Amino acid sequence: MIVHFAQGRSPDASTLRDLGGEEVDLSHQMGDGSWVVKLGDKYAPSDTAALARSWESEPSIAYVEPDARMFPTLTPNDSLYSQQWDMKAVSAGSNYGANLPPAWDITTGSASAITAVLDTGYLDHADLAGRFLAGYDMINEAQVANDGNLRDADAHDPGDWITSAENSSGFFQGCGVSNSSWHGTHVSGTIGANGNNAAGVAGIAWGSKILPVRVLGKCGGYLSDIADGIRWASGLSVSGVPANPNVAKVINMSLGGSGACGTTYQSAIDAATLAGTLVVVAAGNDNDNVSNHRPGNCNNVLTVAATSQPGSRSYYSNYGAGVDIAAPGGASGTDSMILSTLNNGTTSPTSDAYVNYQGTSMATPHVAGVATLVRSVNPSLNPGQITSLLRATVTPFPGGSTCSTSLCGTGILNAGAAVAAAQIPATLRVTTSPALPADIIVDGTARDTWGLNWAAMPAGAHQVCFGDVPGYTKPPCQNPTLTQGSTSTVTGTYTQNGFLRVITSPAVPSTITVDGVPRNDWGLWAEVTPGTYNVCFGNVAGYNVPSCRDVVVGAGATGTTTGTFTANASAPGPAGAFGYLRAVTSPANSAMISVDGQWRNNWGLDWVKLSTGSHQVCWGNAPNLTTPSCQNVNIANGATATTTGSYGTKGFLRVQTSPAVAANITVDGVVANAYGMWTAKAPGTYNVCFTYVIGYTTPSCQSASVSAGTTTDITGTYAPFF
Repeated sequence: MIVHFAQGRSPDASTLRDLGGEEVDLSHQMGDGSWVVKLGDKYAPSDTAALARSWESEPSIAYVEPDARMFPTLTPNDSLYSQQWDMKAVSAGSNYGANLPPAWDITTGSASAITAVLDTGYLDHADLAGRFLAGYDMINEAQVANDGNLRDADAHDPGDWITSAENSSGFFQGCGVSNSSWHGTHVSGTIGANGNNAAGVAGIAWGSKILPVRVLGKCGGYLSDIADGIRWASGLSVSGVPANPNVAKVINMSLGGSGACGTTYQSAIDAATLAGTLVVVAAGNDNDNVSNHRPGNCNNVLTVAATSQPGSRSYYSNYGAGVDIAAPGGASGTDSMILSTLNNGTTSPTSDAYVNYQGTSMATPHVAGVATLVRSVNPSLNPGQITSLLRATVTPFPGGSTCSTSLCGTGILNAGAAVAAAQIPATLRVTTSPALPADIIVDGTARDTWGLNWAAMPAGAHQVCFGDVPGYTKPPCQNPTLTQGSTSTVTGTYTQNGFLRVITSPAVPSTITVDGVPRNDWGLWAEVTPGTYNVCFGNVAGYNVPSCRDVVVGAGATGTTTGTFTANASAPGPAGAFGYLRAVTSPANSAMISVDGQWRNNWGLDWVKLSTGSHQVCWGNAPNLTTPSCQNVNIANGATATTTGSYGTKGFLRVQTSPAVAANITVDGVVANAYGMWTAKAPGTYNVCFTYVIGYTTPSCQSASVSAGTTTDITGTYAPFF
């Protein structure tokens, strides 16, 4: 821990030990005068924030903070990562990558989150070692399969080259002369190449698994094979094919062709979606409206357009209202392409390679990979929810981009924002017993009044404190540890106070002390916790001082005692120079008054005796009233100084969500509550905003004008994304 002691105070390990409950060691002093304090074994790292707040309650300590370890954010050490602009954060004006590093800080994928790649199959590349599950070869045409057999359990890619002779005549006439593309291996590398292994490139979800489903061979593949591949990958039965033991909840289809979607495609996609599998498809590379190309024009798919490094539409990318989202696809001739795993073989496979490709085929696995990260942190999300989340958390297209929301979807894929939004929050519920208008303070920020109902919070340790309520003793702060996906309930139990009333007879300027602490002169009426109090009286010139006495105060009751002064002309008065302070509240309320940090009385102070000089007067909280600032009052010898604490009337701000959804409400940028709130606020104008909820469009921020004594109602209306 780093501890900075107040000016003029010496380092005191015993104070820290008493507050912390175990031995501590003052290790060494820092350059700014702070001390590094070593803790024993009692405290886990998650406890240090609460311990810091406990130590800061000691007047001799200026501030405390955990001496936390710092780590670099997860930037993979892969040797070619510097060339992967597509994975990096946005740098306005130069790089519009998919912003993977903040997502990797949360997850690099879970082994149970499986992505199926329906493509040309895969190769055993060193940078993909351990990434593949047992897939299937769905190609049912021997010449297209090019592996000597039809459908089988081997999804390896034998190559899809076309010779000049094949292109000139026969089965592959007109397909075009080409070397083997190893397309499925390139796509797979973007999704899941081993990351942070000091070699090659980094895939997006290298902690997850890839299910290779071979549906493309020489000169492409047939719709019938692709449709069966969709069904098999999503766990549905396909005649003549063994059941898939590794069901994929995300399918990547970096393939396409012209024409309407058709019943075969649509029924397979619908079945996969109903089974809980998201189908991510390429928009196509024809610089045409996606409505003319399938499967990008099918329903229930997440259609991906390609963008260039500066954030414009790649010149080849299809476009239109049917596009859901854009992702890096590269653009040769204008800027960089997409680097991923490949092979040096021109026909059959030879040695591993890394090669730049471009296309919506390269953009699509970025989206599929991020969808897999999203499912890794929140497996309960269905395809529609993942689609809405990815579309709602995009990076907006930059100014001057040839992409717009009417051409390229809602924006450019933003992995960091998507994965952060997908996390299942912990939930905190705070109640007061009995129900009282007490401020609830979470981690130092006032959040709501009358308790919190299900506020979404990060998992981990938090501190919950409770505000003052006149007539009650507030409960101590509590430090719940929240667990992701579960609700923790904290109850602040208020105990009813009583009142101590002390009268002097006759009325004389005697200082009343309670348990040795000066409280007031001329008598006392103060709120105290139930118990027994020792009341004593100060000297008054010309009077004998009555004896001290014990006064019992019960909950909700007033304990009264009278100090009777008898005349004695020779009795001395108080020694030293002094004057009087009178403090009043306006309007009159039961707030406590403190002088120089010591609580003295309620309902104002009537002529409290003080030494000459400057004194600080502060005011306690009163329900639904704004608390005045502390004041410095100068006391002159023999004179009375009067000060007034002016309390302003608060209004109320009520915020609701419609329908009731687990949205955090922020007021002026500070999170207040989830599912709505009702809290007292000082008159003024507040900016009320709502957080993203999976499956819904987020309402716009609203300005709320709160007036004294009235309630302002604000409703955030969430519309379903689809």
